[in-house]
Amino acid sequence: MKEKGAIFKMNLYISDLHFGHTNVIRFDHRPFSDVKEMDHALIHLWNSRVNPEDDVYIIGDFCYKSDHSPDWYLRH
Repeated sequence: MKEKGAIFKMNLYISDLHFGHTNVIRFDHRPFSDVKEMDHALIHLWNSRVNPEDDVYIIGDFCYKSDHSPDWYLRH
């Protein structure tokens, strides 16, 4: 039985985030005006769902031609 306020560790799987990939906005018809807006929204959504205890498996296409390294995105 789950204690009140207890957080369970989750295994989460994701792919095709395409952080930093300007052209994916057009290719995938994403609702963003630029890559900065897209990256900010994706980071916000990630942080609102993923807990520090969770294990996240990134299957592929994490970032592409970005001004930031993959580590930069993971720290945010």
